[in-house]
Amino acid sequence: MSKLYLRNQLCIPVDGYNRAMIYDLGRKDYHFISKAHYALLNTDKLINFDQIADQSERSELIDFLLNLEIIFEVASPQEEENFPPITRSVDYPDQLTHAVIHADISPAFIDFIGDSHLQNLSILAPQINEDVFKLIDSLKHLEIDGIYLYIENFEAENLEKHYTELGRRFTLFSVNFFGAEAANTHLRDNIYYNFFTEKLEEYRQKTTLDKLFVNHDLFFEAYSKHAYYHGKVYIDQSGQIKNGLNNTQSFGDINAITAREFHQIINSEAFLALGNINKDDMLVCKDCEFRYMCTDPRVPEKGDQHWYHPTECQYNPYLSVWQHDDNYAGLKASGVTVSVTGCTIDKALLDRKFNEIWGE
Repeated sequence: MSKLYLRNQLCIPVDGYNRAMIYDLGRKDYHFISKAHYALLNTDKLINFDQIADQSERSELIDFLLNLEIIFEVASPQEEENFPPITRSVDYPDQLTHAVIHADISPAFIDFIGDSHLQNLSILAPQINEDVFKLIDSLKHLEIDGIYLYIENFEAENLEKHYTELGRRFTLFSVNFFGAEAANTHLRDNIYYNFFTEKLEEYRQKTTLDKLFVNHDLFFEAYSKHAYYHGKVYIDQSGQIKNGLNNTQSFGDINAITAREFHQIINSEAFLALGNINKDDMLVCKDCEFRYMCTDPRVPEKGDQHWYHPTECQYNPYLSVWQHDDNYAGLKASGVTVSVTGCTIDKALLDRKFNEIWGE
C-alpha cells in the first residue's frame, strides 16, 4: 500500500513559464522544481505520487520533499481534514504602511502620519549628518516597525565615527550605502549595514536578487496586491506626493495641504490604482516564478487588456536567466514582444535561444 502525503501549507508551489518553485514561508527560503512536479504538488489534498511512473524519480522526489519538510506523511485519508488549506486573502486596515522620504522632509509630514502604523519608513540622504539624526529622533513617538537609511554618497573615512551614533537609534533596521568600493553586508548593534557599488539612482530602478524576499507577509500581500506600490507613499525633495521613487505623476504638494487633504489623496482611487494591481494581471510578471517575492519598482502602464512595463526587468522568465548571467538575452532578443496591445511570443526563436543557453 502506498504511503499518504500532504503538503505543508506554508510551503506553496508557484508556477513560472519554464520552471516552478516552492516558497517556504516558514523558513523564508525557496526551492526550484519542475513544472510537472508543480502540477503534482499544487493541491491541498493527498498528493498522488503514483502519477510519476519512474520509481527512481518518484522516490528521489519524495525523499527531497520530506527532508525539506515540504510534505509530511499521514496515516489515513481521513487525516486530510485535520489540515485545512490556509486562506490567502488578507485584510489591510491601514492604507498607508510604507513611506519613502528625504532627510529634509517638511515637519508637516510627520504630523500627517501621526496616527498611522508604518511597517517601514525609508529615509534618503546625501550623507549621514546631524540633520539625519535629528529627523530619526523626531520620529520616536510614531508607530514605525523599522527605519531604513539610504545614503547616496559613501564616505568610508567617516563610517567608524557614525557607528556609535547609529547604534543608539533602536528603530533603525538597516543603513544602506551607495558608491562603495566593494559590496558587502554585516550586522552591528542589531543594524544591518549594506554596501553597494552602484549609485542609488541606478539601484532604485532595478529588480535584483537582493530585492527578492520570501516571507509570510510579503507573499500574501503580493498574492493579491502590488508588493512595491501597495500601501506606499513617496514624498520627493520638492514635497510632491507620489506612488514611488521612479514615478513622475504628482498627486499634490505636502507643503500646501492639510492633514485631512493628505489622507484624502492617499486613500483616493487614483492614488491606490497601482497598489491594487495583481501581478497575475501583469504581462511578463504573470509568467515569472519570482512574482510573489518581488518588489519591482518599475512604473507599470495600463494596456488594452493588461498592465505592462515599457522597460524590461533584469530577469527574463522565458529563458530563466538574470542580466548578470552568461548568455543573457532580453525579451526582444528571445522572441518576446510586449506592448500596449499585449504580449506575443515567437516560439521558434524562443526555443532556439533557450537551447543555446541551456544546451538542450
